Amino acid sequence: MKLVRLIALAIVVIVLAPVDLSFAKQSHTYRIGLGPWIGFGPLYLAQDKGFFKKRGVVVDLVVLTGLAERNAALKAGKIEALAAPVDYFALAAGNNLETMIVMAIDESTGGDGIVARRDIANVEDLKGKHVAFQRGLPGEFFLRALLQSTGLSLHDIRSVDMETAQAGAAFIAGHVDAAVVWEPWLSKAVDSGAGQVLASTKDFPNLVVDVLAFNQETFVKSSKDVLAIVAAILDAISYWQNNPEEANRIMAPHFQVSPEKYALILKGASFTDLSRNRSYFGSSDAKGPIYDVAKRASAIWKDAGMISAEIDPNRIISPIPIHNVR
Repeated sequence: MKLVRLIALAIVVIVLAPVDLSFAKQSHTYRIGLGPWIGFGPLYLAQDKGFFKKRGVVVDLVVLTGLAERNAALKAGKIEALAAPVDYFALAAGNNLETMIVMAIDESTGGDGIVARRDIANVEDLKGKHVAFQRGLPGEFFLRALLQSTGLSLHDIRSVDMETAQAGAAFIAGHVDAAVVWEPWLSKAVDSGAGQVLASTKDFPNLVVDVLAFNQETFVKSSKDVLAIVAAILDAISYWQNNPEEANRIMAPHFQVSPEKYALILKGASFTDLSRNRSYFGSSDAKGPIYDVAKRASAIWKDAGMISAEIDPNRIISPIPIHNVR
């Protein structure tokens, strides 16, 4: 009988004990999709150094390589957020895939570009040539923007759709006249003697910038966690600024390169810290460059027939999180 009473008392204590909701709240895992681009290193750094955990959120990083894979993951709710270039989210919104951009992660400052045979002197010379690039990735937007600036379009070249690494290899092998690639393929093409860098993002600032965007439901219903994730990534960027060698050693393995190679490739990209983020987003009174990039991307995708109407940048960009980070 005494044993029965003790068991009954234990049950009462368990039932009446206050419930710790903090674990339940933190147990939700936010899945962030990202590609194999070295500019996404801060997300891995935030994960490996525990910055997400310190900010009270649990994050899972999911590698997605192609346009169709990214779209499918967002539509099916397999990810809550995606790291990708600004132009992607303009394209997605035009196809009824609503997201909200909350921060910039990195910007290409020479890490993306077009390699071409040495007899191709300028963008106009690409007319009628075989140009390899991967559809839906920054390369296509960069190529379309450059062609448009010279009065040409994709109809004026012979497009060859292939993954970026394959495009770089195909160019080096002499199978195509030009290729739109990122590092290390820009350097590989030059080092191989196959050609030259015809144009790169070094000459076109603000155009190819990787950002983080959340689906609308998460952005609205989990605003505090969205802010925490943004803050954690900025913590990682700050850590890299103060400890570049250690940070590179942590990030490099995620991209199957050595820390030395990773540091070298990073010369063509720049992580966007809090100060740069705030200038890139601007304020309600003075919009930053990101709005112009989104507007330009929207116009390019409309001209290409990939969306039916241009997208209002305010529909896909929110400066609220970046201006509330502490």
